[in-house]
Amino acid sequence: MNKILVTGGNGHLGKYIVNALLEKGFKTAVLTTQTNNSVQNNIEFFTGDLFENHGLKEATAGAEVVIHCASNPRNFQQIDIEGTKNLLQAIDRNSIKHFIYISIVGIDKSDYPYYQGKLEVENIIANSGVPFTILRTTQFHDFVLNMIKALESQSAEFDSITIPSGLRFQSVAVQEVAALLASLVFEFPKGLMRDFGGPEVLHLEEMIQTYFEVIQNNKNLTLNKPEDIRHKLFTTGINLCPENNGGKQTWKEYLVNIHHKTE
Repeated sequence: MNKILVTGGNGHLGKYIVNALLEKGFKTAVLTTQTNNSVQNNIEFFTGDLFENHGLKEATAGAEVVIHCASNPRNFQQIDIEGTKNLLQAIDRNSIKHFIYISIVGIDKSDYPYYQGKLEVENIIANSGVPFTILRTTQFHDFVLNMIKALESQSAEFDSITIPSGLRFQSVAVQEVAALLASLVFEFPKGLMRDFGGPEVLHLEEMIQTYFEVIQNNKNLTLNKPEDIRHKLFTTGINLCPENNGGKQTWKEYLVNIHHKTE
């Protein structure tokens, strides 16, 4: 296998994908907006900008596989939609064998703007003529933990933490998603794959109780009706795929693991 390019390879998911590819012995390249990059730890870095269409020809030259992880929920029109169009136009059609894209479970069932943007990107890829695989996953454990910490911070001065009611998650380990994406390099393009989710569906209240148990926090919970558009999204169940629960690491195992690392 010749060059594999990972966009967003310096991001949270991208770093794990790059490590998984290196462990398999693949020649790996990363497209990044950072400057002054070269070859480090067997990774070749290319400076470029998806929206500005800068450096994409150089980054994609000779790439047989592209794993596209770059995304920006706050600026998805430019980075996700226009950036993906530019990336696909830059790809050498004589070299590319597989274009792999990470997406989100439920984007086809929601009018949430970022989800609609991700769905548009899926359609752009599917209609590009490039051999592709799209993998939709549930939210990462880290995503839920960051949400909990934000709610915790808002209630820092009180004896209880106020949370939106009715939210459910099927969170999954980012390392498992990265390993699955890296394994697709060996596979023929699959189009839209089956969804991939964590091993359990939990209410946010349960997840916070487990979090408090692990960190030994005795705060009580106060439930409020969700008002935030994103919070409301997670009450609908569209972010779940209980029939596709291929993830192994549970929420509690994740919390215990990171808690031990910080001790």
